[in-house]
Amino acid sequence: MNLKVSFFRSILAATVCLPFMGEHAEAQTTPPPVSPQSFNQYQQYLQHKERQQLMEGLPPPSSNVQINQNKHNDAQTEHCVTIQSIEVVNANNISPSTVQNITKPWQNKCMSLGDMNSILNKINKAYIDKGFVTTRAYLPQQDLKQGTLHIVVIGGKVQGFQFHGISQSNHETMAFPWVKGGILNLRDLEQGIDQMNRLPDWSASMKIAPGDEPGTSIVNINANNPGILHGQVSTDNNGQSYSGRTIGRTILTAEDLFGLLDMWSVEYDHSLNNRQSDRHNSFFTAEGSIPLGPWTFFGGWYRYDDFYHVDYAWQGRGRFDSTNKDFHIGASRVVARNSIGVTTLQATYELKSFDSYIEHSRIGTQSARLSSLNLNASESMRIWGGAWYASLGMKIGLGGAMGTETWTSNQGTYNPHTQYVKPSLDIDGYQPIAQDFMWHTSIHGEYASKNQYGNEQMQIGGPYTVRGFLKQTMMGNAGIYMRNDLSWSLPTNEMHCDAYQIFCNSLVKGTELYGIFDVGMTRGVFTYADMPKTEKGGNLVGAGLGIRKTAGTIFWNASATHALTTAGLPPEGWIAMFSVGVRL
Repeated sequence: MNLKVSFFRSILAATVCLPFMGEHAEAQTTPPPVSPQSFNQYQQYLQHKERQQLMEGLPPPSSNVQINQNKHNDAQTEHCVTIQSIEVVNANNISPSTVQNITKPWQNKCMSLGDMNSILNKINKAYIDKGFVTTRAYLPQQDLKQGTLHIVVIGGKVQGFQFHGISQSNHETMAFPWVKGGILNLRDLEQGIDQMNRLPDWSASMKIAPGDEPGTSIVNINANNPGILHGQVSTDNNGQSYSGRTIGRTILTAEDLFGLLDMWSVEYDHSLNNRQSDRHNSFFTAEGSIPLGPWTFFGGWYRYDDFYHVDYAWQGRGRFDSTNKDFHIGASRVVARNSIGVTTLQATYELKSFDSYIEHSRIGTQSARLSSLNLNASESMRIWGGAWYASLGMKIGLGGAMGTETWTSNQGTYNPHTQYVKPSLDIDGYQPIAQDFMWHTSIHGEYASKNQYGNEQMQIGGPYTVRGFLKQTMMGNAGIYMRNDLSWSLPTNEMHCDAYQIFCNSLVKGTELYGIFDVGMTRGVFTYADMPKTEKGGNLVGAGLGIRKTAGTIFWNASATHALTTAGLPPEGWIAMFSVGVRL
């Protein structure tokens, strides 16, 4: 794991912020062009949700199990016996090289009883580090006159599970398959607890107690059942003015609906402007997941629609519609776990379609159906007193296979391609700075080997990437951005509001004041002379201040941001953003 920490530090050290440049002007409104590369904030919102779901699926471990070292007298003050060789019997779950590294320094030496206990402690610690917390090394009765020390390892087994607060039913099978009756491994138990706490409103914990038979343990699982259905209703102004900036959002989640630690969620969003016949947008998504030990199987579908009116040079004012659909299914597996981090591999098949219409006539060159295979290797770590997540991804365009339909033939440098590879990097970190101060940073970068359709390209500038922008974005086939929040938890938890205590607890308790500083860049890569500047790419910087309350039944957020470097985009001045919602 030291190599992982070193590698992770090098990634952070290599992240260089863009120059801090300032400019100020009044915001301008530019009608969106009729193009698949005319994005709205929902494209950023969807990409943001995908990355958020990836990171939220990687809970860092909290194990702090340690082995108590037995104290013994110095070897020179105890009777010792010359030991020529050491044999460790039944050391099945640690490598022979580990055993040899522990025992070899003591061969052909005079060993006291304290020295022998020291070897036992080191072997026990090796098992602890692997998660086998109830496996122990013992000294059986033996004759040391022959110069051979025998050590026997006995693996502690799991006698069974006892569930408190929830029914045992299928929960043991889904969270702890193949564990009962086997050697107790703390990593398997941690994995099961993580799968239970994958459900947002669950809070499961465990305690290991002695079993009925010597060398066995009973694992007690404590989890209060919070109910099946949960939801929230919220509104924000993160949309686009041309199709409806103020958005209403409704989310309904079903947790453990079938008693399989399954999770299902639906979300419906709709613009709240008062001219729905002239312009609006809507979004619907459904997601589901089910675990089996270290495996998690998931799938989902979404649809986004919008329409608005624009002025065409050749026929005056007309209606423009767009529809985006996405279906994805995949699986992830935890492949390594220790006291510092968790390593996860994930594979997802995705089928995405988008269609554009002018006056209800489909635009063939701006409509397609694309299929891809997404591969991710992720690591979550609890280091430096904080929690850090990193993911390396590879998106592979499958070309004409598995559902792809497009007008392009993957020919030419500037045409969009359906066969490509797109590596990506995501880093998310929560780092305490001082008492009540927290630094949260999010980094995303990607590079496409071939020119992409507009809605597949990376874009920056908006509430989900580089803040300080709303109506205009930069886009390209390659890019990186870094979002930074430095928050201060206001001293509101001990507030005494007398008759207004309910008001304080609901609306004020847990409030944070935070500063914003975001940087980002995109590059078109496959560019030509008269390509629009926003598609060639550029560097953006934004900053601002905000205040928010994220915990509790009522949550809200308000911020004001301003662009510092616009890369030629029309400046928008100060942008006020808000969101408010209720958890049900």
